[in-house]
Amino acid sequence: MTRVIATILLKISREIYWIWSSPGSCTHILEGHTGAISSIAFANSEGAEGVTVATASKDRTLRLFKVDPAESGDSTTRVGAYKILCGHKASVASVAAQKYGSKVCSGSWDCTINVWDTNESTSELSVPGKKRKGNNQAEEPQLEGEAETTLVGHTQCVSSVVWPEHDVIYSCSWDHSVRRWDVETGKDSLNLYSGKALNTVDVGGEGSALVAAGGSDPILRVWDPRKPGTSAPVFQFASHSSWISACKWHTSSWFHLLSASYDGKIMLWDLRTAWPLSIIETHKDKLYHPSKTFQIKPGEIVQRTL
Repeated sequence: MTRVIATILLKISREIYWIWSSPGSCTHILEGHTGAISSIAFANSEGAEGVTVATASKDRTLRLFKVDPAESGDSTTRVGAYKILCGHKASVASVAAQKYGSKVCSGSWDCTINVWDTNESTSELSVPGKKRKGNNQAEEPQLEGEAETTLVGHTQCVSSVVWPEHDVIYSCSWDHSVRRWDVETGKDSLNLYSGKALNTVDVGGEGSALVAAGGSDPILRVWDPRKPGTSAPVFQFASHSSWISACKWHTSSWFHLLSASYDGKIMLWDLRTAWPLSIIETHKDKLYHPSKTFQIKPGEIVQRTL
């Protein structure tokens, strides 16, 4: 069972191992937000060296950073955002990157989902940058981007978003619903209701078609939207003892997914059995996401605590 968990965590972690390196030294600090950071995603920005990191914050903005692992040395590198995304009217709760493309989407407490372009455009407004503390780098101008599309339909906080296909976004909300959106038309094509406020959603399983979600009860629910005439979950897993904060499908297994809970436990599930295959319960407080702690290889551990 440990090998299965390690495989899931490894596939999640490959993009960010350079943020922290063995024996736990920080190599990069991404700075600029004025409020707590609620979510991060790794985007595909055209022409960018390294990787583009998108961050969502309670300051109502998203910021885009370029992180180059080759820059890491003996000292910590401070990185400022090259682009600030403004447009939400309340705290931004979640961000996800387009699987194949250069866009990101964000969910907010203003009940909307915004779609943004991560590429640099000469037509966008530049705002003054800030000098990095602790070094002599000059001020760098930052681009200020506006949302390309706003998806409207949720009636409460959009707590989680995922972008598994080019023009398809899934979202969940405290309004008890999971929605599937057509980015091109801006319309939702699927509504699933759980009866509980939802914190997390992910898409995977057979044909990457199953929808898993969890929220303000101990039950992890899985729907199969391909089955006509029913909106009821096809699987319900109820071994947690508190709210479910996050879930994540295995990227190459149809049957396995992870859940994290406020009970401090991570559970590995197999759709073919009602009980968890394995439980990690070393945490003593609320656990927010199973992909926030990674074992990459012996001697390298990445950990993020919210």
